[in-house]
Amino acid sequence: MAVFLLSPNEAKRLRPRLSAGLIFVLGMIAVYLAQLALNMVLTQDAYQLAALKAQKRDLTTQVQIIQEEVDSLASPQNLADAANRLGMVANPASVLLDLEKDKVYGQPKPADPSNAPLASANLVANSALGTVSDFSETKVASLEASSVETQQIATEEVVLTVIPASPTR
Repeated sequence: MAVFLLSPNEAKRLRPRLSAGLIFVLGMIAVYLAQLALNMVLTQDAYQLAALKAQKRDLTTQVQIIQEEVDSLASPQNLADAANRLGMVANPASVLLDLEKDKVYGQPKPADPSNAPLASANLVANSALGTVSDFSETKVASLEASSVETQQIATEEVVLTVIPASPTR
């Protein structure tokens, strides 16, 4: 180990300056503040991500509920009941069409509402049917043009039966 003797002027030159120490301390404070800000942003994003995940879970549950209700309304039982309420009747004289050979197999007859069997609502008990079709009549005014050239517009009142959207749980 060697010991060197320095003059007082050389010792002053080698001593760290106050400005260098101040720059170092301010740099450390700036780094800590930047790290604190970054941690705050990441924490806020984590809370936002958790809220979005909860919202996604709730929306997925709602989609499943609505899909179950659509499946229930699309069941053959509900479709038959809806057709009956709309005044449709089943035609027991069904025919088959062969488009390639242009043939009709069977004797086509118009459906007779007096002899047609009516399907009753939900003949078979089904616990999966959570929703049943509900119908209401809505009156809608329609505009009909009698001719394009004359531009006469006649209004008639038409009664439509509307199938409403299924209720949610």
